[in-house]
Amino acid sequence: MGYNRGAFNMLSVTEARERILSHFQTTATESTPLIACANRVLAIDIASTHDLPLFDNSAMDGFAIRSEDTSASRITLRVVADIPAGSTPSVTLRAGEAARIMTGAQLPSGANAVIPVEDTDFHNRDTGTSAPETVSFERILNSGENVRPRGMDIHAGEVVLKKGQTLNPQELGLLAMLGISNVDVYKKPRVALLSSGDELLTVDAPLESGKIRDSNSYTLGAAIESAGSEVLRLGVAKDTRASVEKLFQKAMTEDVI
Repeated sequence: MGYNRGAFNMLSVTEARERILSHFQTTATESTPLIACANRVLAIDIASTHDLPLFDNSAMDGFAIRSEDTSASRITLRVVADIPAGSTPSVTLRAGEAARIMTGAQLPSGANAVIPVEDTDFHNRDTGTSAPETVSFERILNSGENVRPRGMDIHAGEVVLKKGQTLNPQELGLLAMLGISNVDVYKKPRVALLSSGDELLTVDAPLESGKIRDSNSYTLGAAIESAGSEVLRLGVAKDTRASVEKLFQKAMTEDVI
């Protein structure tokens, strides 16, 4: 004998989920140290307060030059500075001049391109080696070649992270680049977890006839934590009304049971 499925007025999964979620409210927010924000949910939009990179810098080890000084025939430029990463150049390049520069270092004024060291006649690259007096090469470079210009990645005022985003490792790195040491995130929902059944034993208890170990609480607890929530483990309720009510009373103060 068949049955009329429509008579049961069954809900779709989507509608059932929406009905459940309609009873929930967003948790409060809290300011949390960046180091503790992995997998937390962002409570505000984040806009950059400055350009990234903050200055024109070299994309590789080489020599900062003026592109208009380059040529298809061999040219020689006088090296007037040595610019390591982390320093502020104090020179301005003029016609016929170059500056040795390291990857990530700020370009000096007047420079608009970088010739890679391997494309030059400077072959001594050992640590601590002084810059040469001159550098020669045969190559035409365009303005901006091998240079990462200011604001290439992010412009000041640009919204880079949106409210509601989960903070994964790459988002934490971006926040660190922006100098944000504390982040407004939503508090983790607290979930009360309990098992029920006279047949359940704790995981370290010896097995008894007719008994099984309480494994579901470990599976569910890990799933709850992986979803970004905190777990309040209430243990096992016996198959009595009083035991179940006692644990539910403890659970009532949490966000979810």
